[in-house]
Amino acid sequence: MKTPPLLIATALIFWGWQTGLWIFAIPIAIILESSQFVQSRWEFSNEDFKKIANLCLVIMISLTVYLLVSTQSFYVVYTLLEWLPIISLPLIAVQVYAVNDSISLTTLFLTFNDPETGEQSHKFNLNLTYPYIAVCILAASNANTDNISFYLGLFLLTGLLLWNFRSRRFSLAIWLCLFLTAGSVGFVGQMGLHQLHLQVENQLVSWFSGMISQGFNPVTTQTSIGEIGVLKQSNHIIFRVQSQDKNNLPILLTESTYNKYKSGSWVAVSSQFQPIKAVDDNQTWLLGNPQSNYSQIKINGNLNNGRGVLRLANGTFAINDLPVTEMRRNQYGTVQVYGNVNDIGYTIKFNQKSALVSPPTPNDLQIPASELPAITKIVNKLNITDQSPSEILKILASFLLNNYRYSLQLQNQNSQITPLSNFLLDTRSGHCEYFATATTLILRYLGIPTRYTVGYSVHEFSDLEQQYIVRSRHAHAWTMVYINGRWQNFDTTPPDWTNIENAQISQLAKIGDLWSFLGYKISGFFTLMRNSGFINYWWLLLLPMFIIMFRKYTPNKAVKRVFKQPEIFANTKKSITLKNDLDFYLIEQALNELGCHRYPSESLKNWLSRIKTELPENNSIDELSSLIETYYRYRFDPQGITKTEQQQFNLSVKSYLEKLW
Repeated sequence: MKTPPLLIATALIFWGWQTGLWIFAIPIAIILESSQFVQSRWEFSNEDFKKIANLCLVIMISLTVYLLVSTQSFYVVYTLLEWLPIISLPLIAVQVYAVNDSISLTTLFLTFNDPETGEQSHKFNLNLTYPYIAVCILAASNANTDNISFYLGLFLLTGLLLWNFRSRRFSLAIWLCLFLTAGSVGFVGQMGLHQLHLQVENQLVSWFSGMISQGFNPVTTQTSIGEIGVLKQSNHIIFRVQSQDKNNLPILLTESTYNKYKSGSWVAVSSQFQPIKAVDDNQTWLLGNPQSNYSQIKINGNLNNGRGVLRLANGTFAINDLPVTEMRRNQYGTVQVYGNVNDIGYTIKFNQKSALVSPPTPNDLQIPASELPAITKIVNKLNITDQSPSEILKILASFLLNNYRYSLQLQNQNSQITPLSNFLLDTRSGHCEYFATATTLILRYLGIPTRYTVGYSVHEFSDLEQQYIVRSRHAHAWTMVYINGRWQNFDTTPPDWTNIENAQISQLAKIGDLWSFLGYKISGFFTLMRNSGFINYWWLLLLPMFIIMFRKYTPNKAVKRVFKQPEIFANTKKSITLKNDLDFYLIEQALNELGCHRYPSESLKNWLSRIKTELPENNSIDELSSLIETYYRYRFDPQGITKTEQQQFNLSVKSYLEKLW
């Protein structure tokens, strides 16, 4: 089927408008639409088409490798979609300038078998112009504009496409009314689908937010204290930890620390971040004075768009091999980084007996008035006001372990008291945020400065990866206590919390672990290339492929150039033998090409009477009238025509068509 003029150009302009790639859209449109006016055609074989299709494949693979190496992100698929009209240009350009207006599907698929013979078939042909228009629309949709420009452009492009196939039985006004109605209904439906998409997206973000490590907010964090239901946990692996010394693990890694509690939220009061300067190699950062006695672990994780909060052990004084451009730390020990990479691996040196974080402030002893009654009851029950800080910690840890239990089942709350008070006095069941918050406030009541800390517990060793892995559900909360002149970790959550969470994980999670491990290895490969400088020579990987494909693409013989024949010749030569009664319309088609058009709903006899004066001199109207009479008998007479008459009819049609040549 011949593509209407300017249809491909319109689709390309629409693509360039949406994506901003005008510099490519306009030249490509000129190249492809020029085929409507160029009389020369080139005779390509199926093998030639296959080589050009392979060339397009090489272009796509090359672009994919380049984008993966340069961006190190799987979002390159969106860039590839935007560039599809350019990638597929060689194939569509060859078709529009070829003798045939379609290509065999065997050029696009490795095997395309005939259903009857089971052998590779060349009978299935495809005109690529309409699929190419669909590719342009798909590429344009990838721009994801926030206005109605895409729908408006798609509406107009669809109208242009349908205009060439509209029914002639109805007037133009009716067609336009129906088309505008369909477009209006479609716009309303599109807006409804957009709203549904937003709701589904928000729900999915809510369900799977734990699958992507976004880090804790260094200024404030909203706990799940007071919520009802089952606390959802994600099994997604977010970072990995390696250590040469097994005594360094398990360990708690801190992200953020807070000192003021109110209504289920913790806040870092007056948090002030100060810049940290890197040493000479720009990958080593000192947070304190070097220690002679220290432990060391390596952490492999990722940043969110080049920024995030680092996971650090208590007492970290040095960070090595961290390729970021900026680092800042607040007075509570929270460290933020900014850089140009997402995948990071860094080594930390720490001494948990060193004092690197700012000393206590009055805020580290504050207790909300709403929580005082319950805390007072617990302290009076313990009767430990005259004990030393070390003894207080032991007694409190034992009390919580023996009288409270860990649970992700968040129960109904007594509305007369706060959720934390309900945990301490009634349910005695909760997750780590309950234990950490209660511990922090109880110790403050006893005069011990404390802070609320969030981070991750590193305790799961992977036999597959031979290193420790940290999942989103390993996020943890605990208390930092200030005794003996330094801040120390104090975790009162019952130690069986890890077993309780592990029991809720499906065995199918191992498949996700394998997938995560493969992604981790691929990411490590790209990081290695970036650090080694080999990324600047990535194109060498494709050089052998280019050489092979170039040799394969080179034709064994020259492509033959021919001149385009008029449509009436091409069509009549295709089927000069009548296979069925509809072949009579080859005559109508030929006369239409000569300008003798037949109006919609006009009978053959009325048409011939009208164009009698327009026929060439060497064509007899009587001869054509005789053919129509025989044709009508063949179509509508119940007795039909004899076999001899049918043979004579076929010969007459052939003769008449030859006169038009």
